[in-house]
Amino acid sequence: MIFTFQMPTAENIILFKIVYQGQVTEIRTYPNQYYSLMTLISDQLAIPGFGLCSGMGSCGSCLVQISNGYHQGTKNVLACAVSVNDELAGAVVTVPKQF
Repeated sequence: MIFTFQMPTAENIILFKIVYQGQVTEIRTYPNQYYSLMTLISDQLAIPGFGLCSGMGSCGSCLVQISNGYHQGTKNVLACAVSVNDELAGAVVTVPKQF
């Protein structure tokens, strides 16, 4: 898979929030700036023990909950399997307290 980085413009900014240990971090990023949500979280929050398999999807240490203003409820996903794109806009990503 080839990823291309788009030059940042006001039109392609992706805004969402990450909640970890009760603290809310507002994220401002761009499509394809990060390979996955796991790499973004690792870069922005540096949580010890998060993403131990480096995105191979084999350890489950990057499990997060994603809730979006457009959908009722939340879904549990591996952050290494989530692309950083417009689908994250307005979402709230919660990292469980196990980390």
